[in-house]
Amino acid sequence: MRGGPAPDPTPVRRTIVEFPTRTLVRVVVALIIFGLAVNLLATLRDVVVWTATALFLAIALDPAVSRLERRMARPAAVLIVFGLFALGLLVVIGALMMPLITQLDEISKHGPGDLERLARTGPLAELDRRFDIVAQVKSHAGAAPGLAFGTAGAVLNGVLAVVTVLFLTLFLLLDLPRICELALRQMRPETRERATAVGQAVHRSVGGYVAGNLLISVVAFLVTLVSLMVLSVPYAIALAMLLAVFDLIPLVGATIGSAIVILATLATTGTSEALVMLAVIVVYQQIENHLLQPLVYGRTVQLSPLVAMLAVLSGAALLGLVGALVAIPIAGAAQAIGKELLDVRAARIDAETESLRAVEVQ
Repeated sequence: MRGGPAPDPTPVRRTIVEFPTRTLVRVVVALIIFGLAVNLLATLRDVVVWTATALFLAIALDPAVSRLERRMARPAAVLIVFGLFALGLLVVIGALMMPLITQLDEISKHGPGDLERLARTGPLAELDRRFDIVAQVKSHAGAAPGLAFGTAGAVLNGVLAVVTVLFLTLFLLLDLPRICELALRQMRPETRERATAVGQAVHRSVGGYVAGNLLISVVAFLVTLVSLMVLSVPYAIALAMLLAVFDLIPLVGATIGSAIVILATLATTGTSEALVMLAVIVVYQQIENHLLQPLVYGRTVQLSPLVAMLAVLSGAALLGLVGALVAIPIAGAAQAIGKELLDVRAARIDAETESLRAVEVQ
């Protein structure tokens, strides 16, 4: 006989997991539908972004429409509010674009002559003799406006996007009450009350944030405009408007806009004026961050700095500038929805606990 351990008489247990055919079919169909939905969203990305932007603007403008609606019919109130918004948008675009167009025209006309004078007497003389810089700049000077604005197709697409968003915003403002009423009719009475509360919280969060953000940007525009005019900086209105537009972007926009204004002041006036402008902006930013923002946002969007930063980064990664602009109010709306869901869950748990206690007593 051969020695060795005796074989283990315990049979090997095998676990077989069976999935019903119906379940497998449902999973496959769900994956196919998900893939088709993702492809459809990728194809219609521009339309989705336009619609989301228009919905955000409609919710933001609706509080002003509701106030005017107390004195007149809703269509008239919508036309007044929307007309003022569109007019303000055109003023902002005109204030930003006209100085840029003027300076590009001046650069294309006078830039080569100024560069030629520098090449004869300045430090560029040796470089011009070796690389013929002046001739290269002259040959490409006429293309400066085209390079700045891009192709005509890109400009046309931008105009089309703005016009589309504006019309979608107008239509949503007109139909927003009916859309909300239609959605509420599809819910049960108890769910309808919670949805109404969540909708009011989202309405208050988005509307309050947009109104507060615009108010702070107006203050930034006035402070910057007065400072630039006192320092005799060229194109003060355009630079102040540029900073106000960047100030709409949460967290990082004011820093970027301030840097552009300070560099423009340094390039057009001098070092001392730029240092004065730097001091003004630093003082104003402290007042805005520690006084204006808590005062304006405190009752509308209550988010921690970490959540706000993550929201802005995520919005910028998904939708670019538009995502960064709408990230914080959307995060505030999501916070209101999450709070309502947690409150409902807590109420259900309390009800179940009370039922178990009643059963134990019996």
